Amino acid sequence: METKKQLSLFDLSMIVVSLVIGMGIFRTPVNVAKAAQIPELFFLAWIVGGFIALCGALSYAEIGSRFPVTGGYYKIFSEFYHPSIAFAINC
Repeated sequence: METKKQLSLFDLSMIVVSLVIGMGIFRTPVNVAKAAQIPELFFLAWIVGGFIALCGALSYAEIGSRFPVTGGYYKIFSEFYHPSIAFAINC
């Protein structure tokens, strides 16, 4: 069964941008720079954090490519664990 597209590419792009970019992107660098006190530690913290975020993103991409089902991670977790666990994880 194929689902109908209800959102355009522009709509989805704007949703992603609004979820990703928030006030934290403007406040966090100042707090990290104050805590680091030296520029090398500041940049190292951002590089390490970016690497950890990249690993998480690649893990989600791998799961999504191996199990291309409608319903996202709820469907995958309910198949492998239990629907109540899948609901709790995806809330």
